[in-house]
Amino acid sequence: MLLATFIWGSIPIFSIWCNLPSPIFVFFRVFFAIPLVLFYSIKKLGKDEFFRIKPFAPLFLSGIALALNWILFFWAISLTSIANAVVLYYLGPIFTILLAILFLKENFTFNIGLSVFLALGGMCLIFANNSLSFHLNEVSGLIIAFFSGLCFGISGFFSKMAVMHHSAIKLTSYQIIISVVLLVPFLFFIHFKLDGRILGLLLITGIIHTALALFLWYDSFNYLNVITVSIFAYLDPLFAILLGAIFLKQIPTLFQIIGACLIIVAGFLVSALHPKLLFKRKY
Repeated sequence: MLLATFIWGSIPIFSIWCNLPSPIFVFFRVFFAIPLVLFYSIKKLGKDEFFRIKPFAPLFLSGIALALNWILFFWAISLTSIANAVVLYYLGPIFTILLAILFLKENFTFNIGLSVFLALGGMCLIFANNSLSFHLNEVSGLIIAFFSGLCFGISGFFSKMAVMHHSAIKLTSYQIIISVVLLVPFLFFIHFKLDGRILGLLLITGIIHTALALFLWYDSFNYLNVITVSIFAYLDPLFAILLGAIFLKQIPTLFQIIGACLIIVAGFLVSALHPKLLFKRKY
């Protein structure tokens, strides 16, 4: 699980190195991951179970939301720092639980209220930090990162409904398939260039960052309890921020560090209390 979180934490660096429009980057990432993910899922579940897709609506809606959150997330990274994009992205579990309270009649507890309060405080600090030196791209990146977190939360909400009928592995596989199908049109309307270096990086993001990391993540669930998983789940934003500082010299400010800590603590509280949020990862 530590290796999986480190791998996910490094993918923002690869998206910057590829320098592709975010829909194109996401398409090739999931396209190269599909063969391995499907092989693993069918072997694990069997053909009959894998192709049992009813009810399909939660699978489909969660796949749409997942594709949108990936597009927005990597778009945000091209406009703002990795620290800002990753931390605001991690508002997702807060949105998921709020939607579950509204539509699935989850109980609103003191701990959930505390998580929402901490997350809002962290978000305000991050926006305040960047409002001190106004820059259009930076502010646009923050707004896009916020909406990527919202889409992450919506994906988590529909995923929460889907896992009532489907296994987490099957859900992830169909989300990836749906993402590829939805992203195909972008190949014909967005200008981009590929060369050997970029294709190599895209192969790594598909095989290592998507397929291998998912295998490691799911396998680790066999050996760890919910609290341990909750702790490890929030290491990849820390890895992402650390790697951004090392490779891109994106040193976070004090406001960013405090804001990140508040949002990560909020997400940890929600994930620990609601372990079904941990069945899959967001990158």
